[in-house]
Amino acid sequence: MKSMLIASAAAALLAGAAQAGDVIISANNAAFGNGPIVTYDYTTATFLGSFVPDGAANGANGRGLAVTNNEFFYTELSGGFGATDYIHIAPFNGGAGGHDIGQFANPNPNTGIQDLAFGAAGLYALTGYPSGPSVVYLLNPTTGAVISSTPLQSAGSTDGFTVLNDGTFIANLADGANTNLYQHFDASGNPMGSPFSVPGAGNSTGVDIAPDGLSLYYATDFNGYTQTDLSNALLSHISTGGNTYEDIGIQQNFTPPPPGVPEPATWFLMMIGIGGVGAGLRSRRKPALATA
Repeated sequence: MKSMLIASAAAALLAGAAQAGDVIISANNAAFGNGPIVTYDYTTATFLGSFVPDGAANGANGRGLAVTNNEFFYTELSGGFGATDYIHIAPFNGGAGGHDIGQFANPNPNTGIQDLAFGAAGLYALTGYPSGPSVVYLLNPTTGAVISSTPLQSAGSTDGFTVLNDGTFIANLADGANTNLYQHFDASGNPMGSPFSVPGAGNSTGVDIAPDGLSLYYATDFNGYTQTDLSNALLSHISTGGNTYEDIGIQQNFTPPPPGVPEPATWFLMMIGIGGVGAGLRSRRKPALATA
């Protein structure tokens, strides 16, 4: 299997990059120690790249992951089950990653951030690991500022997590090593219907929604990815050959500004302000008209 992955990696490098429209899945390795973030092209079943993120040093345990066109947003659990230090940001770089380029504070200090997801309203962080309660924080994806928080009702510790296009949530119950159960929650954190399992899977953890919003992808049995439609019907499955890949992130069609760079609306307001200051200075410097 390892030789197959190496061959796939070589093929991907020769191809240069994934083709437009491909579904790109990255996995944050939950093995103890400095486990890597690994990226696959699900559409072509090829390995794209792997790197050990800066935040995975010193016995960290890979957990949360959200991926955009140009960045990885990831979290780690200190000592394997301890609190998360930061939401780290690294360049996507075709799946090869790189050194961190920014970080956000943990919105729920002293707890673990077990997963991240992008939705239309911003970046979501599922917090509370390992014992709960589970609280979802909505963050500004540029500054990390907290916009809102939503407790997940009737849920202790949860693991994998994603946000659907209608603003509702899906979360893995407990931990993927012990369960293949997920719960759908409304936007207020209330359970919707009964828990459900991923068809054909034994254990499962990470979950994310496809960029088109029409299907879901799960990390299943620690060695593959399973795709279902929104009614939980099995669509496809690929094996990665790994054995500890848990939380996953689908590359979303979103390009946030680099950390700390004002958003367009902020730039507009700043330019208005600068223009106003400049006009005021010019008016004060304007010489008085001569009088007869």
